[in-house]
Amino acid sequence: MSSLWEFISRKRNREVLGWLGGGLVVAATGLWAAIVYFFPPQKSVEPRPASVQADCGGVAIGGSVFGASITGGNTTNSDCSSKPK
Repeated sequence: MSSLWEFISRKRNREVLGWLGGGLVVAATGLWAAIVYFFPPQKSVEPRPASVQADCGGVAIGGSVFGASITGGNTTNSDCSSKPK
């Protein structure tokens, strides 16, 4: 450990270490900028809404639905044929 302190205690060695440290910071920053420029992050693709369909007399809801009420009843003015029971 004393050899490390002896090395650092010399003014010339501290100056060289300062220049090397600064150079490493500049190089790392430049490398990061190049990586981000040449390999940009992938754009997120938003999911498409689901295709929702209902048959005659059915109910279909897609997406996030909160506080909705559904009232059922007879279909009027529809082209659905009545099914025998």
